[in-house]
Amino acid sequence: MIYLEETLNLLPAHPENLDKFVGLAQEKLVPVCERLGTRVVAAWTSTVEWFSQVTQIMEFNDMDALKKFRIGASKDVGWGEYAAQLEEIAPERRSRLLEPLGPIPPETLHNAIEASKKTPVNVYGVATLEVNPNMMPQFIQGFEEGIKNKSPISALIIASWRPIGGSPNEVIDLWKTYSPPQAYLPADDFSKQFFGPLRMVAPKEHYRGVSMLPYSELL
Repeated sequence: MIYLEETLNLLPAHPENLDKFVGLAQEKLVPVCERLGTRVVAAWTSTVEWFSQVTQIMEFNDMDALKKFRIGASKDVGWGEYAAQLEEIAPERRSRLLEPLGPIPPETLHNAIEASKKTPVNVYGVATLEVNPNMMPQFIQGFEEGIKNKSPISALIIASWRPIGGSPNEVIDLWKTYSPPQAYLPADDFSKQFFGPLRMVAPKEHYRGVSMLPYSELL
């Protein structure tokens, strides 16, 4: 699988503008994706970087499927209308391609999507880790061992991606739960055991809670 991640800064950063964008996505983007054989597997909003910032992730079987989508979209009236209105709502955008990180296969995300239809999860956690240069094999091995040993932490991750180009040492993990900040407490034994080995290979991590949007298949 290949994933197209798009990050949009809504201007003005106002809740009504977010409502307008969600309506546009529901009316134009989702039908286009259905017609052209793809889907928005995740779409969330966050206030950590910018207020009312939106991130949406589209899933494709492979690069050929992505190329086919782009060709089809260029001829689709609905996509043209979506793109035109997007210039007004979210003139600041950036996008990049992601690929799955081996230990968490796409089927894990697909299963989470099916589960969310029965029991919606509105708030997820997103962790962005920076792995030390040349230590990605060790990071992946540690990830695999955590899954093999049925680590409760590993079981909470429903998707893991890394950029195809530009940031070879970055990993993005999507968690089906979010732990908000708590009052300071000294590190307990579990934290020491979990974070000790992890920080040897990935010393930096950015963690935030995100709210899934209504047009996301993962809600």
